[in-house]
Amino acid sequence: MQHTGRLQAVGLASLLLLALLGSIGPFAGVAAADQGTVSFGDSTYADGDTVTVSVEDGDLSTTEEYVVNVQSDTEGQETILNEDVEDGVTSITTKYPVADVDGNNKITAYEIVYDNDADNSGSISSISRNDNGTIDINLNSPSDSNDVIGYTRGETVLLLHSENSKFSGTTQVSESGGKGVLQISEEGSINATYSDESAGENRVTKATIKKKSKETDSDPDPLSLGPVTELSTGSLNGTSLTHTESVIEVPFSEDVSQAGEGSGGLTLGGNITVAVDGENVTDRYVLDADGAADGQVVVTSATPVGARAEVTVAVDAANDSADAETITPGAVDATVTDATVAEGDDANVYDNETVAFVAAEPNRAFDVSNATGAFVFTGRTGNGSQVFAFDTAARNWTGEHTIESTASGGSIAATTGVTLRELGLSVGVTDRNITTAEGIDARVSAADSGRAVDVALVAADDTIVDRRNRTLGGNGGATVEFGADSLAGAGPGNYTVNVTDAVTGTGVDSAPIRAVDADARTAAFGSTVVAEHAGDVAVFDLEFQYADTATVTLGGSDVGFRANATVEDRDGDGRVRLRFNTAAAATLTTLPDDGGAVFATAPAGNASDTTDAVIAADTDDRGAPSEALAPGEYGVTIRPGSNASTAETGVGTLTLRQPSPQRLDTWVAPADTTFGTAAEVSAAVEGGRLTTATAVATGDVAVHRVVAPGIAGALANTSGDTTEAFFELAGTDATDRYALNVTQRNPAANEDPYRLTLNNTTARVVADAVNDTYFVTYRGDGPAAVPWNGTAATGSADPDDPAPGDSLSAEFTVHDGGPFADLAPAERRVTAAHSLVAARVDADPPVVVTNATNQSIGGTTTLAPGTEFELRVQSSNGTEPRFLKTARATVGPAGGWNATVDFDAQHVGDTFTVQSTVDTVVSADDLAVDGEVRATLPQNTSTPTAQPTTTAAAGGAGGGIGAGGGGGGDDDRDRDTPSPEPTATATPTQSTDADESVVDSAQQYLGDAFATAVNNTDAESIRDRLFDFDVAVAVAALTVVVVYVSRRG
Repeated sequence: MQHTGRLQAVGLASLLLLALLGSIGPFAGVAAADQGTVSFGDSTYADGDTVTVSVEDGDLSTTEEYVVNVQSDTEGQETILNEDVEDGVTSITTKYPVADVDGNNKITAYEIVYDNDADNSGSISSISRNDNGTIDINLNSPSDSNDVIGYTRGETVLLLHSENSKFSGTTQVSESGGKGVLQISEEGSINATYSDESAGENRVTKATIKKKSKETDSDPDPLSLGPVTELSTGSLNGTSLTHTESVIEVPFSEDVSQAGEGSGGLTLGGNITVAVDGENVTDRYVLDADGAADGQVVVTSATPVGARAEVTVAVDAANDSADAETITPGAVDATVTDATVAEGDDANVYDNETVAFVAAEPNRAFDVSNATGAFVFTGRTGNGSQVFAFDTAARNWTGEHTIESTASGGSIAATTGVTLRELGLSVGVTDRNITTAEGIDARVSAADSGRAVDVALVAADDTIVDRRNRTLGGNGGATVEFGADSLAGAGPGNYTVNVTDAVTGTGVDSAPIRAVDADARTAAFGSTVVAEHAGDVAVFDLEFQYADTATVTLGGSDVGFRANATVEDRDGDGRVRLRFNTAAAATLTTLPDDGGAVFATAPAGNASDTTDAVIAADTDDRGAPSEALAPGEYGVTIRPGSNASTAETGVGTLTLRQPSPQRLDTWVAPADTTFGTAAEVSAAVEGGRLTTATAVATGDVAVHRVVAPGIAGALANTSGDTTEAFFELAGTDATDRYALNVTQRNPAANEDPYRLTLNNTTARVVADAVNDTYFVTYRGDGPAAVPWNGTAATGSADPDDPAPGDSLSAEFTVHDGGPFADLAPAERRVTAAHSLVAARVDADPPVVVTNATNQSIGGTTTLAPGTEFELRVQSSNGTEPRFLKTARATVGPAGGWNATVDFDAQHVGDTFTVQSTVDTVVSADDLAVDGEVRATLPQNTSTPTAQPTTTAAAGGAGGGIGAGGGGGGDDDRDRDTPSPEPTATATPTQSTDADESVVDSAQQYLGDAFATAVNNTDAESIRDRLFDFDVAVAVAALTVVVVYVSRRG
């Protein structure tokens, strides 16, 4: 527990003692000085009066402020022991006014006891008194859950220096009481206590409260009319409401009657009349309260009042109940409210609304604080009124507020939460580019339903062309149409749709709308002829002039296919790129509005993203779908707008070419290389890290580049990433789209060749669909090798395969169907061959260097070009001083490697060893060679390098019949980066004779032919393929040669 001031480490219970000490005089024994006095301005007061308290004491400082305690028979002082402190705050406000208990006539931190349960939370830093007598307390640290405060509750009057040694202040007295208001009772008394510190005595002054008289008007204030409020509410406590749609409260300062009639309430029509927008509508209302009892007059109607309506209430011949005072006749404007908040019921209202706070009792006092707890203002509904209206726009309120109302006895009556929310008013237009012969459709929406809005079509010079009034529907929305006649007279130009909320006056504008003459709006194709392969994705560049939507029609009855797509230029650049999936189009007979798998938009120009969209699509129901649109020419038309039946403004042709596989190449990349995009593949080629190959070392990455038009559409229409989609379509079944098989060309005698198991877990696929190119990458010796007879597996995978020395054939084959239905068997496949070799690093011994910097060490390797590995150069036994050097070697395009090492610190005659460290090379094949430092390098010594071997069109690294082109796909499979041709990779040298015999060549050819037959996944049998006429002739001729040469040998 903590106290700042004179009191240290006291308990809350000690407040009782403090209060007692304050009453018996805490200043005994103080030396006598000037005598102070305290007095009221009058000896008697009445309900609602302002009381003046004065103190005269020459001992007081004229530059300081003082307080005196005031009490009454009804409201005295009360000890507050455990007022809870909100958790985690650094400032709080007491719930009640705080009395002076230490007798120094000031409100200080001494008046507050802060109990933090000795955990160092909270503790008082400073305090300040509010106008209503409550205290704001600032804390040194945030409070926690067990913090409470204690103080003496009581009203005080703030005294300020007025003249000489006199100090004065005022307060109000009222039968209802409230914070900063002393509660009184009829014929009671009030007192003020001043602690004269110099005299050591308490000075007390008293006054009495007058008795009310019904016979004579004892109220010194004249009869008055309070603020008139129109609201919608379900109830007013104490008044039975006939209607709730429109309630008008007319409050008087006291009970009223008809003039000259003695007691008795007012009448509707005789004393009270109501007008709305200047029209007398008194007959719509009924009188529910006549003001005779408490001055509250209430009239109600079943007809709601419009949000912007002006309501006027006229009052005539109204007296107070004793007929002593008459109110001046006349009309007053009522405050028309937009939302109602009942006392004690939390409510949500919208920003800028005028809110009616409805209390349970008349003349209710209340305080308003914001979300942080900061005091905002104090209000009172007033005599004869339960309603207080406040304009949130004028007060600039946002967020959360709390209304804490005080009961007549001074206690808290209720706490009401009010949350102000954004209305979220918005307006959008269907078409921002129109002609003067068209109308404008606008969609209005808000977070609230049933609101009245004003919708205006406004020209660029702020002229209102047309106007509509709408009420938002149950979903908070409404559609507003301005017909063509709205623009007929206004002509071409720029317009906006302005929407204003009738309740709050909040307004929003639509995006600009451009209206042009009908013949000025067009849509056209960027290119009138688009060529693509059947089964791929065609791309149309569309150009707009004074339009933001256009409809494209593809095909017609003459080609047995028709589809429409309406696109929207949402970024306003006048361009839209439309994709048309020729494979997906053939498989569907209905389309969703966003185009589904058939139509889509894509970035145009250099844009990296697009906001354009397909907003409508349809296609003819052609009956049974097919696998792809047939090759041929299809007419295309375009027109602005969303109506496909209007005249076209652009005509073009889509030419679908016959697709067929073009080529298959085998490339190689260093071990652990991965590619995510076609751009990364291109960068690797340009950097020499991806090259063509006839041999792949174990551990290196084999890359098959497949150029195959006609499959991009199916890939784009298949779920999953590129790799998953590629292998989903691949397989040996007739229903599969294509197959990629890598099989062994040189199986052992009486054994089936194996086939590598390529799938989405053993391989990865990167698509460059713009160029109809697909890269299949995998570790060359990684996939499982399963025995294969050409149509099915014949055993389980052998863990020893694949192995160095194996010769492999890769074949990509499209199946007989879809866009490939008309291809001959030979046109449906492309092949390539490569061999697996052991990974090794070599160099000719000895390695000779001089004792200088930048000495070159080099050799050869079977590793892929671009591979980097570490060399360790370590002194041999006997060489002193000993040394260890490391260097990075890089494999060049021809299979040679080179590294540079400094030997300037060594001596002639020093010897050393050079060793390599490569993860994919077994230790036996790693480099281990001796070296020597000499004075000069030997003559005619150069770094040995492997010679590059270019690949042939068939039977080597690459095969096929030309380059691919065209294509398209989704964003994951379509890259604009072309695929450059890689450089030739050196043919790794095996331990073979330098001169190959005719027999060897013939046998190699026969092996290739057999591998081709085994790889076939079409319906043809191996026998049919082997004995095609061309193959049969070649085999027969070579057989004769082999036999002849063998016998001569």
